[in-house]
Amino acid sequence: MNKINMILLGALLSLNAWADLSIADFEKNSKPQSVNAYILGLSSGLNAANTALAANNQPPLYCFPPYLNLTLHNIREIISAGTKEYSDGLVKPSVDEILLKKLSTLYPCGYN
Repeated sequence: MNKINMILLGALLSLNAWADLSIADFEKNSKPQSVNAYILGLSSGLNAANTALAANNQPPLYCFPPYLNLTLHNIREIISAGTKEYSDGLVKPSVDEILLKKLSTLYPCGYN
């Protein structure tokens, strides 16, 4: 039983290590399919969170204009633009934080 607990603990810790994507991993892009899958999942998660906030009458994180459909290429461009803003900083945020900040900046609520 103790061995099973150790295996489960190890699995949980290894999942936590992949909790976000660093700027370096995004820019290196050595595993493009993995990075693309991560970005699509991140985008879907942010959109689901936005929908849930709106459904609960809470302010959304960002507001897309009507009929806007961002592609993977568009999302990658948004992230790339965001990474340039942090090129000189000591603290480098994750791709998750960059995408959320850029979407909030590019698509503020109240202007659509």
